[in-house]
Amino acid sequence: MVRIARTVHRYTEMDEILSAIAKELSKVVRFDRSSVAFISTDEKTLTLQHIFKKDAEADKPGANRKIELDESTVVGWVVCNKKSILRTDISKDTRFAEVVQEENLQSDIIVPLIIRGRVFGTLNVGSYTKNGLTEKDLEILDNCGSIACGAIEHIMLLREAKDIGELYKKLQQNATDIIMLVDRNTGTLLEVNRKCSEVLGYDAEELASKAYFDLFPQEDQLQARRDFINVLSQKSKSFVDRRLISKDGRIVVVDISANLITVRKETFIQVMVHDISQRKMLEQQIILQNKNLQEANKKFREVDMMKTEFLGNISHELRTPLSIIIAYSESLRDPGLTDEERNGFLDIIHENGENLLNLINDLLDLSRLEVSGAMLNLTLSHVHDVIRSIWAAAEKQAAEKSIDIRFRPGYEIPVTYVDNKRIQQVLWCLVQNAIKFTEDGGSVEVRTKTGENGVWIQVEDTGTGIAPDQIPGIFDTFRQLDGSSTRESGGLGIGLAMAKHIVELHGGRIWVESKKGKGSVFTFVLPVDNKSTLAENTSVD
Repeated sequence: MVRIARTVHRYTEMDEILSAIAKELSKVVRFDRSSVAFISTDEKTLTLQHIFKKDAEADKPGANRKIELDESTVVGWVVCNKKSILRTDISKDTRFAEVVQEENLQSDIIVPLIIRGRVFGTLNVGSYTKNGLTEKDLEILDNCGSIACGAIEHIMLLREAKDIGELYKKLQQNATDIIMLVDRNTGTLLEVNRKCSEVLGYDAEELASKAYFDLFPQEDQLQARRDFINVLSQKSKSFVDRRLISKDGRIVVVDISANLITVRKETFIQVMVHDISQRKMLEQQIILQNKNLQEANKKFREVDMMKTEFLGNISHELRTPLSIIIAYSESLRDPGLTDEERNGFLDIIHENGENLLNLINDLLDLSRLEVSGAMLNLTLSHVHDVIRSIWAAAEKQAAEKSIDIRFRPGYEIPVTYVDNKRIQQVLWCLVQNAIKFTEDGGSVEVRTKTGENGVWIQVEDTGTGIAPDQIPGIFDTFRQLDGSSTRESGGLGIGLAMAKHIVELHGGRIWVESKKGKGSVFTFVLPVDNKSTLAENTSVD
């Protein structure tokens, strides 16, 4: 028994142990065949996993054979009753169906294999002669069964440990987080999983030559060493918002969790690293979106305020001429009016009616330009002709404030396709604003030149100028430099917005340069070769 025990415990595979048991057992018990039957995983059948014959090689397993797990067979009975059985003359025992009837066995011994109170199989020997096996052989086989159980249990534990190890390794390699095993004394990386290579861009060999601290940017390595010491002293296990650096220099933001683990009396540090770069990016996007929303809300509030001011202004601008028209219309009913007074009243009514019509036309023009883009009626024209068409009205308005207004035409200004009426609107808006915001005795100058991208038209004044913070929104709809109810200048604040729309419909651009208290220069550019560009949105005469 000692020899058998020493022999079987040298092996770590089930087939090797079964062969060793059969060989050693044949030296002390005279039998012709031996087998081992194990309970199947479904616990409904038994499987003959190994067969030994005297005239065959003992270390080769026999063919597997399924046996019903009930008391109809001798091996089933032994399993069910957990008792050994000796049959000296099988032919006289009619209780059981013979499993290996073709072997013509005359006597046999079957002993249960029990580990921790649970039967998991049987050890079986058979002889071709009656009374070939004895009670002494049964005793030996019982003892041998106990030895076999110990060896098999050892193998099962090894298999279980191996399976657990393989399972852990698979879990580790397929984990969605980085897992590292680090030497507590040197910080050397002893083992890393596949995710570590994927995230940081190193292969396994490169990581094996690195220390844990090498995975951090230079400026973060001191903090990494402090964290390492805190883990060793068990002061802290978790660290948030740490930064790793990949092979290509990319920063990876991570949360780190570390623990001390003991393997074979040696202590290591197991590090779990969760990549939060995506989360950080989303956080930054949310912060940026919130900022954009705040800015948008601010702009919406500004637009609301401008619209409120605009509604107040339009009420004032429309009510004033209407009130005058109504008042002078009522006065015309007076029979005592002279013809001269009546004609004067009619002139006032006509003038205010014209002002009212101009305001309404401006509103309709702006609405048409903003909503539909409004078709342009292009003709081949010279901008000097367009400027001269408004010049008489401009001089008259400037004279009322003793403003010196001048036109300085540039040389070699080419003709271009423009909508004369629309460009008149732009010029009149700019000139009218220049006169409006220039004090009595000041000056206004209109000039042209051939510049970058086309013909430049500039309107310069010596007026009040524009504050730097107001310039970016000067061309916005409803924007007025003075939107208060006490403002000195009239208007709806739509002129510059409409001018911008018209210039852009021509393929040009408009801008302003100004200093508060030192006047302004409004410039717009009309492209020279714009016929083909505007063909889809315009009609050309």
